[in-house]
Amino acid sequence: MTPDPILRVRDLAKDFTLHNRSGARIAALDSVSFDVRAGECLVLAGPSGAGKSTLLRCVYGNYLASRGSIRVDGTEIVGADHRTILALRRTRVGYVSQFLRAVPRVPAREVVAEPLLARGETRDAAFERADSLLDALGIPSALRGLPPATFSGGEQQRVDLARGFAAAFPLMLLDEPTSALDAANRRRVVALLEDAKRRGCAVVGVFHDEDIAAAVGTRRHPLEPVRRAA
Repeated sequence: MTPDPILRVRDLAKDFTLHNRSGARIAALDSVSFDVRAGECLVLAGPSGAGKSTLLRCVYGNYLASRGSIRVDGTEIVGADHRTILALRRTRVGYVSQFLRAVPRVPAREVVAEPLLARGETRDAAFERADSLLDALGIPSALRGLPPATFSGGEQQRVDLARGFAAAFPLMLLDEPTSALDAANRRRVVALLEDAKRRGCAVVGVFHDEDIAAAVGTRRHPLEPVRRAA
């Protein structure tokens, strides 16, 4: 029997209202549908402006979908209250962008451990997991007590990846997570993603690097710009 998808998207649409243009509405996504199951990596493909990042933000609940359905493990995102969205982020859905957003003076090790501590893990277990991921992503121990704001762009991106994967969420959303990385560190990320897929994580990703997309993707979902006013 085919397992139920971890993520099911049906007829998703997202419109934006341009308040500085007399309330004009622009369609960013229209009639998007797909499923993602455990162990799969769905690569969102398409030109700039096709709505790839917008789609990820709708799934994560940063953007309110205009129409359609988004279900994570059976829980409907579209129209859900704030409490439901926060509960899913705490237990079911992780998100990694190309930019690390962290409290400026918090050390990198604590930034990575925070999602585990928020779920009630002990500090010892949370920091052990953080160290394991920072090791895998090549962040030296000498840097881990320093705030990521002092790091290079590539180091910040690796801290962001470690934080995103710390809690072993069933669903991971990745928005160009390797844009600032060199070849050696991109290989580390591929290994991290392959390990996540083996343990049953479902991944939806936008990758600027076609080699990364080919290495980790199991399927591609093409998107095209919606060329009309809503």
